[in-house]
Amino acid sequence: MKQFLITIFAISILAMLSLCASAEASAQTKDYRGEIGNSHIQMRLQFNGATVTGAYFYDTVGQELKLTGQMTAQGGLELKESDAKGKQTGKLVCKHFDDPIDSECAWTRADGTHESVVSLEPQHMAFTNGLEIKPKTISNRRTSVGASYPQLVAKEPLSAAAQNFNRRILELVQKAIKEFEPIDGRGSFDANYNVLLGTNDLVSIELNVYYDGGGAHPNNYFVSLTYDLAGNKELKFEDLFQTGADYNTAIAKYLVADIDKRATVLEQKDAPDPKQVPKRDEPIISQDQLTELSGWGMTPKGLIVYFDFPHVIAYFDKNFVPYSVVKQYLKPNGAAARFQ
Repeated sequence: MKQFLITIFAISILAMLSLCASAEASAQTKDYRGEIGNSHIQMRLQFNGATVTGAYFYDTVGQELKLTGQMTAQGGLELKESDAKGKQTGKLVCKHFDDPIDSECAWTRADGTHESVVSLEPQHMAFTNGLEIKPKTISNRRTSVGASYPQLVAKEPLSAAAQNFNRRILELVQKAIKEFEPIDGRGSFDANYNVLLGTNDLVSIELNVYYDGGGAHPNNYFVSLTYDLAGNKELKFEDLFQTGADYNTAIAKYLVADIDKRATVLEQKDAPDPKQVPKRDEPIISQDQLTELSGWGMTPKGLIVYFDFPHVIAYFDKNFVPYSVVKQYLKPNGAAARFQ
């Protein structure tokens, strides 16, 4: 009888451990960057079933605000914001949190006033060696310049490669600010960043630059940097591919179809009757327009490629290309080969 009880007890313990392990496996932690109104933020959320917890901070403040809430049955997100003393200070609501085109997120005070639009972008960070990416800021109220840029930090002294990455990304931000020339000295400049990929060996960063120089239209463009920390060098796009490989044609062919598909989705969202959206005779963008990149980046699942299109089609400046599209052209031991 005693042996039987011990066996039952052991099975119960194993079952409890299994349940705990299963619960931990089902919980997901995700990092985001974005804006609340005109202020840059960084957020970390943990999803455990429908329950969501986490925290975020404003780049210019650094003080964390706690978040608690849930995912809705319709795919929305509802979070309460609290300060260090537990007092509710705001609410964050997204009607369609998983919609990559329009999540419809907004922040308000606890009483529902002072609504601000919220944008959030997933960050792909997977460091296991103590490295972290933290935001640094540049602000000049006199010239209406505001910028957030990433810097690698660690408890241990930084490697030469990490220091060189930090210097290089700062150079790119300073260059963008220097090139900002508002008409009659009036305008505004804003830059924020996304971590497309952050691993022990590779860091790929996207800077989203917006400026209004007083012309006919505000301008928006991307600056990118992919740095090989293992080799201590900035990577070029051609470094990913075999010599002589015609990867540009494969990318252009894929994007012509993909851009048309995305444009159709946008048109259907705006149309009173999505079924009445006419089929176009010609693609929005031709292969010839996709031969010259303005920048590029890497994610765990594919490449990001940037173009400098006219204002009317500038929405398609940023594009995603799965690794499967260029798999046959990649260098076997190159930086992108490990993600196939």
